[in-house]
Amino acid sequence: MKKTLTLTLTSALLMGSFNLQAASLDNTQKQEVKDLVRKTLVENPDILVEAMNELRKKEVAVQQKSDQQILSAKSNDLFKNSDNPVIGNPKAKLTIAYFTDYNCQYCKRQDPILRKIAEDNPNVKFVIKETPILGPASTEATQYSLATFNQQKDKYTAIGHRLMSKPGKHSSSSIKAAFKAEGIDVNKLDINAAVAKQINDNLKLFQELGLRGTPAIVFPDEMLRGYTDESALKEMIKERT
Repeated sequence: MKKTLTLTLTSALLMGSFNLQAASLDNTQKQEVKDLVRKTLVENPDILVEAMNELRKKEVAVQQKSDQQILSAKSNDLFKNSDNPVIGNPKAKLTIAYFTDYNCQYCKRQDPILRKIAEDNPNVKFVIKETPILGPASTEATQYSLATFNQQKDKYTAIGHRLMSKPGKHSSSSIKAAFKAEGIDVNKLDINAAVAKQINDNLKLFQELGLRGTPAIVFPDEMLRGYTDESALKEMIKERT
């Protein structure tokens, strides 16, 4: 009983609501409660861990509710934008949005996992949201990549794989070398208004979703912020197909 009371009080302290809950106590009673909490925490430090875990659960629940609301509002932009490249079966049951940057080291690990899943599972496809957030080289690579998608769709997948396969960050010269290796002349690519619009739309959507980095994998009902291993992704896909 004492432990439960102290856990409740500790949770209130951590959440900044203790002053409201203790408003009806006089100063002596307030001090007694604080002394009880302090003494019990010293004797049973595991209570603090429990309180932090409870607080984290509440934070996660609030985040999930917020995520679901924004995902519902932005569903068409996320999953039904015909201007975005897609990997996997176009008629797949499950559509997942993927925010990525060619200079992101975790994206370089995530990318081959998604490609393998799309290749092996006809029930899933990934909508690629190229999101150049890591500097001028990221923007340059994305401009050329999306221009390739618009003009030579059959080469888009290959150039994306080559750009991602380079260890470390890209420079302008390494980007051009990658396109040259795939037989694409960057001087003939049209970096037009459509390319600029898609990049701007992706960046805007990225911000509206509250994302802060890449990779980000967005299911219709959940957002994964950061790198996710293959087994976890497969399990989530299995639950939804």
